[in-house]
Amino acid sequence: MLFGVDVSHWQKEIDWPEVKRAGIRFAFYKATEFPPGKTDVYIDPQLYNNAAGTAANRIHGAPYHFFRTHVPGVHQAIAFIETVRSLPFSLAPVMDLELAGLRGKTLCDEVLDFLLRVEDAFKIKPIIYTSGAFWRTYMIHDKFDNVLPFADYKLWLAQWGFTMPRPVYPFAGPSFWQYTETGRIPGVITHVDQDYFLGDEIGLLPFLCLNRYNNPSKKESLTA
Repeated sequence: MLFGVDVSHWQKEIDWPEVKRAGIRFAFYKATEFPPGKTDVYIDPQLYNNAAGTAANRIHGAPYHFFRTHVPGVHQAIAFIETVRSLPFSLAPVMDLELAGLRGKTLCDEVLDFLLRVEDAFKIKPIIYTSGAFWRTYMIHDKFDNVLPFADYKLWLAQWGFTMPRPVYPFAGPSFWQYTETGRIPGVITHVDQDYFLGDEIGLLPFLCLNRYNNPSKKESLTA
């Protein structure tokens, strides 16, 4: 397994060289959301620092969008794409799915609209972050067929504790596992969410946007 973190402005300014020395191999960092009742995109104040810090220290990074349902999924995707398009991230981008004012097929359609638009922009399937409880309650809801379109996407599952996560339909299993929200690591002055990639360096390769990595002419392996 590989160790990672996920961060936002709540972690304040991060010492990414120190995080790298602590053994962190990947990081998800917040990019955007549409706050409740707002139709203007909010950009996380630490987005550009975190994108630059992970890239400069050769920590695989990916931006995430916190999805809400009061703005159409396509509009959220467009705002996210325009915000992160120029950033040097090397992992597939992420949809953070944990709040909803919709459920069932209506919610699934909005989520899929977002994912397809982001996939078209970056030529890689986004990663879906969620919990089993949210997925079953709001996405599956009343019909397992609602979630069949997501079978080919990769799952980053929130399940705190040290019991290996259970499969969530229709995913074969999680690829990333957020196992705590109260981690402490050198380089971060606050508690921080910590994660595992449930594979090795070779297993991480399908998640890499190799053509987006900063300094792509460098010869060293991106998993080194």
